[in-house]
Amino acid sequence: MKRNFILHTLTAPLRSKAAPLAALFASLAFAANAQVGIGTLTPDASAQLDVKSDSKGVLVPRLTSAQRTGIPAPADGLLVYDTDTKSFWFFKSGTGWAKIDPETLALPYAGTETNAGTLFSVTNQGAGAALEGVAGTAGPAGRFLNTNAANTEGNVVTVETNGSGNIPDRTKGHAASFRVSNSESVAAAVRGEVNTIFGNFGAAGIFGVSNGTGGLAGLFHASNTNGNGAALVAISDGNGIAFRANAAKGNAVEANVDATGDAIYGWVPTFATGRAGHFEIYNEDNGNDAITVKTVGNGTAGRFIVDRTTGTSPAVYGEVNSMFANLGTAGIYGRSSGTAGYAGLFYSSNPSGNGPAMLALTEGNGNGLTANAGGSGDGVEASADGAGNAISGFIPNFGTGRAGRFANNNANNGNPAVHVSNAGSGPSLLVQHSGGASGNLAIFQNNTANVARINKAGVGFFNGGTQNSGADIAEAFDVIDEVSEYEPGDVLSIATSKDRTIEKSAGAYSDLVLGVYATKPGVLLTEENIDTDLTGKVPMGVVGVIPTKVCGEGGAIQRGDLLVTSSTPGVAMKADKAKVQAGQILGKALQNFDGDGIGKINVFVNVK
Repeated sequence: MKRNFILHTLTAPLRSKAAPLAALFASLAFAANAQVGIGTLTPDASAQLDVKSDSKGVLVPRLTSAQRTGIPAPADGLLVYDTDTKSFWFFKSGTGWAKIDPETLALPYAGTETNAGTLFSVTNQGAGAALEGVAGTAGPAGRFLNTNAANTEGNVVTVETNGSGNIPDRTKGHAASFRVSNSESVAAAVRGEVNTIFGNFGAAGIFGVSNGTGGLAGLFHASNTNGNGAALVAISDGNGIAFRANAAKGNAVEANVDATGDAIYGWVPTFATGRAGHFEIYNEDNGNDAITVKTVGNGTAGRFIVDRTTGTSPAVYGEVNSMFANLGTAGIYGRSSGTAGYAGLFYSSNPSGNGPAMLALTEGNGNGLTANAGGSGDGVEASADGAGNAISGFIPNFGTGRAGRFANNNANNGNPAVHVSNAGSGPSLLVQHSGGASGNLAIFQNNTANVARINKAGVGFFNGGTQNSGADIAEAFDVIDEVSEYEPGDVLSIATSKDRTIEKSAGAYSDLVLGVYATKPGVLLTEENIDTDLTGKVPMGVVGVIPTKVCGEGGAIQRGDLLVTSSTPGVAMKADKAKVQAGQILGKALQNFDGDGIGKINVFVNVK
């Protein structure tokens, strides 16, 4: 049903207009469900109210901004004119009042609005871009700015995708993609900057978050196989850290190389004074290594070099300040867990170098060096390829300790505490005393009590006496003629042609007889120094059992017979007691002799 109203302008007083208006609104209320046409007899079929005029418009309610926003429970679609903003506003359920901006997108375009909803939205259901900004000259292709310092909720730009990504083509499928397509450009694809004074979490030039069970918070890929640029460079011109990483459970930093480079390479330039690397654990209950180095290859697990010929610093410096001496509490701890190899190797490789391969010092009461072999190996093994000493121990002129000490504390160990062997021509043991006039070269004790000693003069003192493997006491003498003409067992007499010289006995019953050429003297006396070569002298036995040359010139020799010189040079015979005079007795026979020619028997030599 249609109702048509043709209203004419009335010139009567205002109260005269009330009746027609009342009739109009009464009719409108009556025909609430009918189409209404004002100024037309044929309202449009799509309109509930169709107002037509060639010279007038429709005047909607006019309110201030305060009045508009004060309308209680505005209906969805309510339309008013705001006299403050000079614009039409409509109410939209869920978002509130929205301004109907009369401005178009004519360029340059600028618009300002206060609205809880989205002011500008573009949707493209096709394959093209929903929005594209192009800069053809020096300006930016797009610019987004937040001028409200109190805005802590909204992002300046939010880019989000629900796509699954594109594994075959990593240039597609991202929430955002930035690319500098100029091969000679020095620009960055993405530049982020903050100038805050705070270092809170998130205050970053670029902040990446991975909140799924996989994915990376950041990925930098230098994909050109011929490129030389770094995948990531971090630089700090201030006092802060250039790169910081923290992991709740995994590795904070993990690096690897597929070729011959270094997984991690730290260096300090020539003008800087910092460290190339620093590793530290602050948790006292953390028993892990501060740094672990491992290799399954044949190279060294760690290599440290001080590449300076005038350097005075160590290549490796280890320190502990523990009060305990447990196994492993060490400045440097080396371990060999295989069937061979060294727990530690120190090699001074310069053939012209004078420094030791290893130096151990202690300022406290502990040992400078402690070595122990748990199996059958040696606690310490040392060798010298040159003229040096395999082991050299000394006490400086201000020290009061020992240069060496060897102790066997096992009562069931029958091995010597010290074993010295020598395959050369030098002495097996050399003891030197360069102290004062008194003192001893050696002292021997039994349960801390002295039992033997040798003083500086070379005199030996023995509480229990001595036992020698020889059977006589001899003294070294010069001889007439060559030593090669003498042999053990020769009877010797005083030579009258030269002082302190002997020769073979000559003539029977000689009172010049002095002794016998000793075969194996138990004690050899001499006036010479112990370093004097005695090869030109003969050891003449004067007391003791000595194998002696004898003959049957005086008759058969029986045990106990007195012996004197015979007419054969260097040979003794049985004495006739009736003929014996003082000084002629050589000694007594200890064996029988009844043979022809010259034989040799044991004689107790004791010239009388």
